Amino acid sequence: MNFNQAKIGLVIQKDYARCYDFYTKKLGLVPTWGDSKGPYTSFAMAEGEPNCFDMTLAEEMSLINGYTPSVGEKASDTVVITLPTKDIQKDYQKLKANGVIFLGEPQKMETWGGFMSAYFRDPEGNLFELNDGF
Repeated sequence: MNFNQAKIGLVIQKDYARCYDFYTKKLGLVPTWGDSKGPYTSFAMAEGEPNCFDMTLAEEMSLINGYTPSVGEKASDTVVITLPTKDIQKDYQKLKANGVIFLGEPQKMETWGGFMSAYFRDPEGNLFELNDGF
């Protein structure tokens, strides 16, 4: 097992095309496989770079032996996807200009080591953290 090479994969339950648009138009990811129709898309940070992010239509998960979907729409956050940045203010402003709605302004997390972070959600409600502590 090699966590250094882990990548993000989300299961999209509601609106695949809306999430595809969010990741491409607002976050600026480049699709390397698949399209807005699904059922699976891989993304990279830029053309020619390795995949860093995947999404799968929830209905496709039924192909996996033993998979059972989580219950309830109001489940609490159990995963946060952290996006490292060297310039949080610049990236925060860029994402805001692209239409990303943040939960609040970047804030210094003194009790967590003094780094700056800002949080937002994708159209499915998945929690993302922009973080300059890496």
